[in-house]
Amino acid sequence: MHITPVPSVVVNTPYQPPDGKIYPMPVQLSGIDDSLPIRPFNVRSDLLSVSDLVELCFADRLTPDGEALLRKMRSSARNKRFQEWATQMAGRVSMPFTGYVWEEKGDIVGNLSLIPYHVGGKHYYMIANVAVHPEYQRMGIARSLVRQAMDFLLPRQLDGIWLQVDEGNQAAVDLYLTQGFQEISRRTTWMLDPKDINREFLDWHVPGFSVQVHKARHWSQQRTWLEKNYPPEVRWHLPLRIEFLRGGLTGRISRLLLIDPSIRQWAVTAKDQLIGVVSWQSSKTRADWLWIASSAETEGVLLDAFLPHWMKSPGLKRSLRLNFPKRKTNLSLETHWFKPSRTLIWMKYVG
Repeated sequence: MHITPVPSVVVNTPYQPPDGKIYPMPVQLSGIDDSLPIRPFNVRSDLLSVSDLVELCFADRLTPDGEALLRKMRSSARNKRFQEWATQMAGRVSMPFTGYVWEEKGDIVGNLSLIPYHVGGKHYYMIANVAVHPEYQRMGIARSLVRQAMDFLLPRQLDGIWLQVDEGNQAAVDLYLTQGFQEISRRTTWMLDPKDINREFLDWHVPGFSVQVHKARHWSQQRTWLEKNYPPEVRWHLPLRIEFLRGGLTGRISRLLLIDPSIRQWAVTAKDQLIGVVSWQSSKTRADWLWIASSAETEGVLLDAFLPHWMKSPGLKRSLRLNFPKRKTNLSLETHWFKPSRTLIWMKYVG
């Protein structure tokens, strides 16, 4: 299953919902194979059982954010008002209120969530939270749940069907490959604890490079780099809203309207050349977010210049979380005390 910290969605990480995105019509699941003990997920009666199943299946992979999500799910399961609202919004918001469960003797032993979302006017679905009780694994339950989901999704006019799977879960990867999914990208969540940064590094200065306040003139190149590092198809579940990072007066006004989160940005330059922009975004979870806009070749020198500047600036320094494409240049993150937390494979249905 999947939980993204957002818990990461789709096989092996708990899903953490982004801002609720509302769509016009509720979804009615139909066409279920009567020969299998599969039925539609019922948010009123199934939420607590599914929470327990997710925790059981992914206890060794849950991050603090994932654990917080499970607590929220259990709290919601006991909130009648939430259940009524969730029932009405099933299939209309980017949250796991729709899907299928597999029952054995009245117990839920398998789950699959279906999450609708829109990106740039296009309509997608994410298959998420695929979990099977350990005692019932390797019996074809996950495969049957995925097939049931595809029977529902394929006739719909969608612009894409996506899922995520933990890089270490080869069995799940193989399953999805047989169902017509193809790997599109791999993304790693990195964590940085400020206490891990070598104190001697704080006096480091990269000759010829400077850290300055983010300017409007930096925005065009920054946006190009952001779109490459955080493509729309994979950033929808992240708390990243690129419009809030815009430079100049327009960006400042948009950020003034934000009650939460708060955002700060720094540009690293060499003479008049922009090397990259680092955006810091506050979070209510245990780590704040960092968004990096630069070329792959300049990530290392960008961090060389930015981290000492950030560490010496006023204010409390909490841990940082960075979601980033997996590539060879990730070595620059490791040399700057970032530690990989989880790598997820993004897969898209190609038929």
